[in-house]
This record gives sequence, C-alpha cells and structure tokens, in this order.
Amino acid sequence: MPAPCYLCGEESTIDGLCASCYNKEHLLVQVESPLAIVTCKKCGSVKVPGGWRTIDFSEAHGDDVVNKQIEIGLDLSLKRFFGDVAITFEEENRLDRVSHIIVTAKGRSHESLAPHTENHPVEVRFSYETCTTCSMMSGGYYEAILQIRADSRPLSESEEEEIVAIVEELTIAEYGKDNRAFVSGSSRVKFGIDFWVGSEHLTKRIADELQSRFLAERKENYKLTGQEKGGKDKFRITVLVRLPHFRVGDFITVEGNACQVMAMGKGGLTCYDLIDNSRFTVTVKSAKWRTIEFLKPASARREYMVVSRGYGKPAQIMDSETYVMAEIEDSRLSPNIEAGSQIGVLVLDDETVLPLPYENSAAE
Repeated sequence: MPAPCYLCGEESTIDGLCASCYNKEHLLVQVESPLAIVTCKKCGSVKVPGGWRTIDFSEAHGDDVVNKQIEIGLDLSLKRFFGDVAITFEEENRLDRVSHIIVTAKGRSHESLAPHTENHPVEVRFSYETCTTCSMMSGGYYEAILQIRADSRPLSESEEEEIVAIVEELTIAEYGKDNRAFVSGSSRVKFGIDFWVGSEHLTKRIADELQSRFLAERKENYKLTGQEKGGKDKFRITVLVRLPHFRVGDFITVEGNACQVMAMGKGGLTCYDLIDNSRFTVTVKSAKWRTIEFLKPASARREYMVVSRGYGKPAQIMDSETYVMAEIEDSRLSPNIEAGSQIGVLVLDDETVLPLPYENSAAE
C-alpha cells in the first residue's frame, strides 16, 4: 500500500505527494505581479528589451489593443516550468492605468499526471512613453523624398487616389518590420505629389510598385547631408517616379500606327491598333516601347452613327454632333454593328476616320 502524502495524508502518487499537492508544489508557470508594461501613447507599441514591439493594426481594435499589450507583457515576464503549457488570461477590472487579470495556465506538471489548470491573479500597471518611431515622426524625420510626377501633364484625380492608396498599403505592410516605415509628410505640388518617408527601404518599395503599376520612369539622386557619429558620410535620397504622358483611353502611335491604350500595368501596355484592328502588348523593355509617341487624349474620341452598311460597299457613318457624313471600309466595323448603332471613332488631322474598339463605343 502506498505511503500517505506527507503534506495532506492522502494516498501518495509521486515523490511522497498526492497529485493535488504535487501540482501545488510544482507550478506550471511563474508570473510576476505587479506586472509593469510601458507602452507608446500614440501607437500602442510595447517597450521591450532593445526596442519596441508594434501592435498589428489588423489584430488590434479598441480593447484588443490593451489585450495585445498585456499578451506581449506576459510573454516577456512569464516563466514556464514545463513544455506544452497553454496560457490564457481574462481581465477582471480596469482602472485608468491599472488592470487586474487572472492568468490561467493549463498543462501537466508530470507526465504521469492528468492535465490541470492553475490561476494566477496579476495586477498590470501601465506607464507611457513615446516610442522611437512616433518620436521620429513627430520630429519630421525622413530619410528619403519620393516625388511623383507625370510627363508634361498634371496627375489626374484617379491617379492621385491610386498613388496615395499604394503608399498607405505598403507603409502598413512594412509597419512592425521597419521602425522607420512611416510617412512624415506629404504635399501636393503643381504637377504631382511629394512624400517625405522615414525609410529609404520603404521609399524604394513604393517606387518599385508605382514604376511597375504605371510603367513609369524612375530616377534616384543621393545628396550628402552630413556625417554620422563614426565619421561616415550621411546621404538623403530623392526618388523621382515619372508617369508616362498617356493614360488608359488615350491615343498613341506605336511604330507609326495609331493605337488606343486599353490597359496598363505590371504586364505591360495593352493597345488596340486602329489600323489593322488588332490587340497587342508592349513592355517597357521591348523595341516597340521606344517608338511610342503621344497622339491625342481620350477626349478626342468622337461619336458617330452608322447610317448604312452593305456587303462589298463602304459603310456610311455620320458625326452625331455636326451631322457630317463619312465613308469607311465596311470590314473595319464589327459584324455585330447594325445601322443605327453608335460607334466611337478617332478623327486624325488629315480627316481620316478610325473606328474604335466596339466595346469602347456608346453601344456597349
């Protein structure tokens, strides 16, 4: 018969102790109380040895921010005595800078014993400082200037909106990985937008995306701004991203042929050849790209009505504003277009009338 537990007199299980007393004598975890947590009042980051740990915006909203801060604080201070111990906590009450929580640990204190839970009341005390990132932001710190321009034209409203969205998206993506991943300022200038960016790395990531998305040109310039403590030269970079003169819907010439820009993006420039009615893609590295010239803006598009068409005969079309008649080869029109249909056309300076892709017409 096993000897009795030397603490409570129950039947002993391990080392002269019953299961209950053994668990009490061999805690799963140890957590200090009060637990001091230093956070940034502006962004919620938690101060950790060697720096700050950021709070993921996608994971923290409202009270979740405090819970995430407590989770980080526990992760730093809580000591596990055994592997595979699950930790949870529940807040009992919260004052201005003090929160009372119950930390629950679940696991085994010995492989031969069943899992059990133990609860530890903890007082959490918050104090506030300004983290390194927020301090640099409020001081207007920046490592790079990102300038967005368009070739011989102002940026359109839709382009500005897309550019700002890209800057915000990539800044958030870098948040937590780079403590200088912030935009300390921006300014809309006459022909574009300037951004003052805390991180050169983030600036180049944004420039990469804009260059790819808009098929833009890019130039980089380093300027000596001083010396670091060790005597090393310190530079600031200016990155210029220049969008092409043309936009989607505009008319250009490619190898001399009049074309309409149908789409532009990472895959290249998708064009519709108004001469042979074909679609093709031009990349910035292709020989065709160097032949591109701006022809007319999208606003040059005119509306015409198809008056008549017949097999083997030229199609009769009429300007919907001036009622001037014109003839074009019937083969230039889609078989789906009937008399009475509206079509979009481009009229060149020599009065040549070029039908536009049918999906781009008023009959869409």
